[in-house]
Amino acid sequence: MLEVYFVANVYVGGKRKRGRRIWLILIIIIAIIAAFLGFMLYRYNQFINNPVAASSSVTYTVSYDNGLYFIRVLNDNRKIMIVKVEDGTTFPESYITLSSENLDKVTNDFLELFDLNSNFNYYFYLNDEVANEFISKLGGSTLKGIDGFFDALKNSEIRFWQVFSLEGYVDIVKNYYRSTNLDEEGLYALIDGFSKYSITNYDKLTVPLLLNEPIQINIANQTIERKYADVEAFERVKEIVE
Repeated sequence: MLEVYFVANVYVGGKRKRGRRIWLILIIIIAIIAAFLGFMLYRYNQFINNPVAASSSVTYTVSYDNGLYFIRVLNDNRKIMIVKVEDGTTFPESYITLSSENLDKVTNDFLELFDLNSNFNYYFYLNDEVANEFISKLGGSTLKGIDGFFDALKNSEIRFWQVFSLEGYVDIVKNYYRSTNLDEEGLYALIDGFSKYSITNYDKLTVPLLLNEPIQINIANQTIERKYADVEAFERVKEIVE
């Protein structure tokens, strides 16, 4: 009887130990899940409250085909304005030329020309391949090129879990143009603005050229071509843009 009792006691003790191990494993799993969800919530709040999204105004310069697109995201007024200028356009009164050769410089030149302030500036190049890849990843548009890019931004919205995929969107742009300063915070602010704010598209804010063909200027033995902006049209657009 003593031997039987001893064996039974060992069995019960082993069962209790296994039960404690199961509970310990469950507690660890729950702690890991809670930590992961907490980190996701922390990152999401970071994007929602990041300095770019909370700033008064952000300017994005996009070079596409032969055009320069200046996107003004006005968070205070909940507006987006897209200004289009043909690449290489010279403004006669200031003799400032907006050229895609240096997007950092052209962004500052644009702000100077239009007497605008901007808390943050971003710039990047797009071609059809990059734009269409971006559109495919964002979804929400059947259009292609720059119009599809804007349409996809307008019809997109950052979900809770999507903040972790923003780096992939930025990489699409960086793989084409390494010198871009676009980052996850800037991209979030761009998508968030397009999905929520009223938008004035570039068809209403295009600065036309004075002439259909460039003007040829002869200097010494050189012939220089200039594309001059229509000053009156520029002034009208300037009055609208904030």
